[in-house]
Amino acid sequence: MPPSRRRARQVRIHTGCAIQPATANKVQVDEDETEGNSTHLQRDNGTGSAAEAETGDEASENEDPSRAGDEQLAKKLVRYALSCEFSRTPIRRDGIKERVLGNQGRAFRKIFALAQKQLRTIWGMELRELPVREKMTLQEKRHAMRSNAQPKTGSGAYILTSVLPAAYRSAAIVPPSRIPTVEDEAIYLAFYTMVVSLIWLSANELSDPKLKRHLQRLNADKNVASEKTELTLKRMERQGYVVRNVNRPPVGHEGDEIVTWHVGPRGREEIGLDGVMGFVREVYGGPSDDLEKKLRSSLGIKQVQEAGAEDADGDTVM
Repeated sequence: MPPSRRRARQVRIHTGCAIQPATANKVQVDEDETEGNSTHLQRDNGTGSAAEAETGDEASENEDPSRAGDEQLAKKLVRYALSCEFSRTPIRRDGIKERVLGNQGRAFRKIFALAQKQLRTIWGMELRELPVREKMTLQEKRHAMRSNAQPKTGSGAYILTSVLPAAYRSAAIVPPSRIPTVEDEAIYLAFYTMVVSLIWLSANELSDPKLKRHLQRLNADKNVASEKTELTLKRMERQGYVVRNVNRPPVGHEGDEIVTWHVGPRGREEIGLDGVMGFVREVYGGPSDDLEKKLRSSLGIKQVQEAGAEDADGDTVM
């Protein structure tokens, strides 16, 4: 081979060897940059998707899924209250925590407020706390004076009361319950209203002999409808309409036990002074000046009424 051709071949070979690695390296670098850019884009896209996921979680939290759980607990509390009221069983705070709230006992106030809202807007009722049972015997009063414990401000027990206007509380609109029967329920309602009124008109203390005399005049000393009077009084005592207090003589002293009847927490809240006054007006054929004067005097609200009248005139009450 001539030297010129050999030289040209060597140049082509060297040129190809020099050019091919450079081209390959350039292509590889371009591919690496492309892969790096795509990886960076993928990383950015991943960060964006995570941020969007967190934003979605925050949005779902803003919707407050716990709110739906609270509403369900409130509905459960409403059902529990209705079932207790049906049997005239006090709705106790401990029972609400045990049967309704479970392990969410700290949310009592929030769930109670939601249940109150549902009861008022849908059922026309509300949960009202019963008053604390009064100290009646001398022993109970002495024990309360000796103890340094602060008096309870609430009983922790509730009942359902109507919040409907008076015009919608008539018997034609709100009849007695059908269980056991409308007639039996109406008789029981009238009987415990009468007994509570008699006790309240006797300065909240009626002896057992006097109560029996009143019942004998009404021909209710033995039976109330188809039930024994004794059983009806025990049911009233169990449901909180009345309180039966027994004073026994001290140990070593002779004497008979003294039984007195008092108005119970449910009687005070469900019937109240307005119910007693309405019952008396219905029995005596309507209000009159003489009846109202005697009624207020018997119930011990005469001074309160006079004080209210003086206050309305602008004079100083105290």
